[in-house]
Amino acid sequence: MTTAAERKYINIRKRLDQLGYRQTLTVECLPLVEKLFSDLVHTTESLRKSKLSAVKAEKESANFDFVLEPYKLENARLTKENNELYLELMKLREQSSQNIKELKTTLKKYAHETADLKFLNNQYVHKLKLLEKESKAKNERIQQLQEKNLHAVVQTPGGKKRSIAFRRQRMQIDEQVPPSEVSSYPVPQPDDPYIADLLQVADNRIQELQEEVHQLKEKLAVMESELRDYNQQIELREREIERLSVALDSGRSPDVLSLETRNKTNEKLIAQLNIQKEIKRKLSEMRDLEETMAKLQLELNLCHKEKERLSDELLIKSDLETVVHQLEQEKQRLNKKMESFAVTERELTLEVERMRLEHGIKRRDKSPSRLDTFLKGIEEERDFYKKELERLQHIIQRRSYSTNSTREKIPIFKALEKGDYNSEIHLIIRERDELQHMLERFERRMEDIQSNVKLLTAERDKLSVLYNEAQEQLHALRQESTQTTVSHNFISLMEKEKELALSDLRRIVAEKEALKEKFKNLQEMSIFEKSKLEKTIEHLTRVNHQHEDEKRELKSKMLILKETVESLENKAKLQAQKLTHVAGDSTHHKTEMNSLRLVNEQLQRSLDDCQHQLSKKRDELESAQSQINLLEEEIGKLHLQMTSQSEEAHVMKKTIGAIDKEKDFLQETVDEKTEKIANLQENLANKEKAIAQMKITVSEYESSMNQLKEMLSNRDREISSLRRQLDAVHKELDEIGRSKEVCFKENRRLQDDLATMARENQEISLELEAAVQEKEEMKSRVHNYITEVSRWESLMAAKEKENHDLLDRFQMLHNRAEDWEVKAHQAEGESSSVRLELLSIDTERRHLRERVELLEKEIQEHINAHHAYESQISSMAKAMSRLEEELRHQEDAKVAALNDMSSLRELCIKLDSGKDIMTQQLNSKNLEFEKVVVELENVKSEADLLKKQLSSERHTIKSLESLLATNRDKEFHSHLTSHEKDTEIQLLKEKLTLSESKLTSLSRENTMLRAKVAQLQTDHDAMKRQISTERYERERAIQEMRRHGLPTPPLSSTLRSPLHSPEHISC
Repeated sequence: MTTAAERKYINIRKRLDQLGYRQTLTVECLPLVEKLFSDLVHTTESLRKSKLSAVKAEKESANFDFVLEPYKLENARLTKENNELYLELMKLREQSSQNIKELKTTLKKYAHETADLKFLNNQYVHKLKLLEKESKAKNERIQQLQEKNLHAVVQTPGGKKRSIAFRRQRMQIDEQVPPSEVSSYPVPQPDDPYIADLLQVADNRIQELQEEVHQLKEKLAVMESELRDYNQQIELREREIERLSVALDSGRSPDVLSLETRNKTNEKLIAQLNIQKEIKRKLSEMRDLEETMAKLQLELNLCHKEKERLSDELLIKSDLETVVHQLEQEKQRLNKKMESFAVTERELTLEVERMRLEHGIKRRDKSPSRLDTFLKGIEEERDFYKKELERLQHIIQRRSYSTNSTREKIPIFKALEKGDYNSEIHLIIRERDELQHMLERFERRMEDIQSNVKLLTAERDKLSVLYNEAQEQLHALRQESTQTTVSHNFISLMEKEKELALSDLRRIVAEKEALKEKFKNLQEMSIFEKSKLEKTIEHLTRVNHQHEDEKRELKSKMLILKETVESLENKAKLQAQKLTHVAGDSTHHKTEMNSLRLVNEQLQRSLDDCQHQLSKKRDELESAQSQINLLEEEIGKLHLQMTSQSEEAHVMKKTIGAIDKEKDFLQETVDEKTEKIANLQENLANKEKAIAQMKITVSEYESSMNQLKEMLSNRDREISSLRRQLDAVHKELDEIGRSKEVCFKENRRLQDDLATMARENQEISLELEAAVQEKEEMKSRVHNYITEVSRWESLMAAKEKENHDLLDRFQMLHNRAEDWEVKAHQAEGESSSVRLELLSIDTERRHLRERVELLEKEIQEHINAHHAYESQISSMAKAMSRLEEELRHQEDAKVAALNDMSSLRELCIKLDSGKDIMTQQLNSKNLEFEKVVVELENVKSEADLLKKQLSSERHTIKSLESLLATNRDKEFHSHLTSHEKDTEIQLLKEKLTLSESKLTSLSRENTMLRAKVAQLQTDHDAMKRQISTERYERERAIQEMRRHGLPTPPLSSTLRSPLHSPEHISC
């Protein structure tokens, strides 16, 4: 040993003693210990440096947080101000919407006022025509009176004498006209008061219908305004949510964002479904309001059947409640199992990490027992989950069979009663669809849970297998680490493991892409469902527009009826005026007769002067007699017409009586049906309360399911971490799978080698014994030499040559002993490794046999499950086909019911029109009958008066002068009145022109406003479409960015553009 080596040895020994390592140190281990010591010093220094750097980093982070605190406060203040400004903006938008509504109401008021002005204008035009007719009649009357005045000139004693253009007779009146002996004839009143009653009934009915139409219009307007308000509120809330989500999404993980997007899409779908339900409910209410008159005669026989059906539905709902309770229990139990499964997974991860950290022999001895117990527990849990899944599938199949049977009964029942009550059918179909959606949701969730459980069990089995294989691989690696040389086989195995790892990475990437494609398909399905919902909303809006068009047609019909009623009233007024004129003419004739009597007395004094007048009067009498004969013939004809008309009137009265009876019967049925409808509405309210409770429970279930999904996502993350941890082990496990096959082949070869190794082992053991004996002898000699050296240190110089020889021999012998010891250790290690390999091969063979049996059992179970799933799919396909057929039958029934309803409406319209025509004919014939009676009485009175005139003409001649004077006064007054009426007519014409100009200006403004409203609506629709397209493109872009692994950009352009456009919001 050299001096440098001795110094190194002494220094290392001192350092080891200082550090507390007091074990023996040989000369051969000196370089190894020196390297280890230097590495230890290096590691301590690096640890000290890392601690210092960590302290510095902590200080810098604290300083960074201290610097960031004012920025954080400023950011919080700015976000708060932003939220306040946005709330103010929301309030301003609501105020603007309210102002728009008020302006629309004022516009409607102005439209109503314009319609009223038009109506007044028509009335004024009609009155003007009547006044023109009256003025013409008065002018004709004045001309007749003027022609009569040409016969004689009457002068009073005190009056002025006027010059006359040509010669006329002159009469002087000395006395006043004596009072007439004949009193004024009474005007005959109509004997039948039914005419006035019919008019009153018609007016009352028209007013009632107008009030109903007005109420319906108001309800429609209120409902439309509420719909618009709800849509605006929903849009504003969605924008606010999106804005806040954009503010919150910065710096968050993509998993959390994906979960939030899923929740948002689910909430939007739920909101859209609720809106659709509200729209359907309101449309059903509108249909009920429109179709009540057509359904009154058809609901009596359906109430009992409806009760039976409701009882059946209550039974079905009770069954559903029991199923929901069972599902809740199953869910709780599954939650407990999931928690236990999570605990076991955590334990497994801890054990795997501990095994990675520890590479000792103790872990190899302890792990198999724990693994066996753990695997047994996992297999028991797998069997339990399989049994639970089979039980749940059995329950769901039984439930689906019961729902299918009820669905088959309900369409048969409806097919028998098609066209009877569409509103209740719509409500029942809607409830059935909701229950079907609920069942489908529960079935989907149960299938998701089953698939998740299957995936977890499969991953658990894989992890257990990987764990066993990792243990075996580590065991094999420990055995291989004892050997010094590295073979080419090991290098090839490492290359194969690398290729397998690359293939696993590719497979994982392919699985990731497949999951992305599935996510894309789900998003496309959601978009398709949204488009379906939008199509249904458009269809409902079209139906609403059709109803509005029908209401407008009804309004036009009502206006036509009003105009006919007004024309009838005008005719009645004209006839009353004619009657008054006839009464005035009769009184006028009476006064003329009295005046003629006076004139006749005067004419008796002057017969010579009145001879030619008497001849004329005789001619007039002859003509009057001929007229009387003609009038008597006409009276006979009129009597015949009156008899026929009286018969017709009697028939019409009978028909009116029958119609009144039918009306009373219908009114009674209406009252009964209203009571039944009230009862049914109460039942429906109770059902809606029950449905609301069910919805609350469903929402609770959905929240619990969301919690479960979050737990599953956490478990997925943990499993992904386990997968990442086990990737390195997985590479080795794949190679071990291949090495197992080689082991099966080499098993026999190893058994043959064992016999030869046993023989060689015996020989080696004999050689070892001899070597051990020699070693002991050499050790005793060495000790003897050392003692001799210690004793004879003084004689070292003399005996150096002998010492060197002895040292050389000692080294040779020592090297040989070490070689023999190394060989012995190698032989022992090889024998122990062979024994261990044999034991491990036997255990692997047993495990592989058990594993093969388990795999065969699982394959058989999967085959059975596959057959069961195929049978379920076939049954579901049959059920779907059956449901499609039922839907077709229901659509046919609906079409037939709509056709029946249309035919009934046409019949009702025809009956109403026939009734109106009959009432009009009755009124016209009654009026004609009254006219004829009045004319007959007038003719009789005229005939009597003419007969009396013949006897009293001499007495009336004296009063002609006074009569002429009165006629002149009347003529003067009539001229004045006609002049005044002309002025009034001119004023009315001017007012009419002004009103027409106002109407034209108002109509122009109205058209301009309507055009503006239409343009704003088109702009609003275009902006809505643009926003929807931008959202869809944004979502697609985000999905593509996430698929390519790129960071998602801030969504400011698409979300803020609709927020900063108040014009579109006001629209």
